[in-house]
Amino acid sequence: KHFDEAYFNSLGDDEKDALLLCCRSGIENADSGMGVYAMQPADYDRFKPFFSKVLADYHKVDKNAKHVNNWDLKGVKGLPENGVLNLEDLGLPALSMRVRVGRNLP
Repeated sequence: KHFDEAYFNSLGDDEKDALLLCCRSGIENADSGMGVYAMQPADYDRFKPFFSKVLADYHKVDKNAKHVNNWDLKGVKGLPENGVLNLEDLGLPALSMRVRVGRNLP
């Protein structure tokens, strides 16, 4: 849908291979909701003309939209005053977890 042949042809051979790798999942799984995945964080900047259109369409925002994170936990109800949630202080054992992340907007 957003694959621009002129843009693709403007890339060097190594960049073409890298962009095709990002598109591989969508090529192999045509019914995928997204189907395009950066292989490394730098791909979002490296292939910005491509990814900015894909992400804008997927999230239904302007292609120049910026996502801003606010990781400040001050004022979050239920957290200790220092903002640090230590499971041991709550009498809970240490735990392990797996986190899956995805890129929302550039």
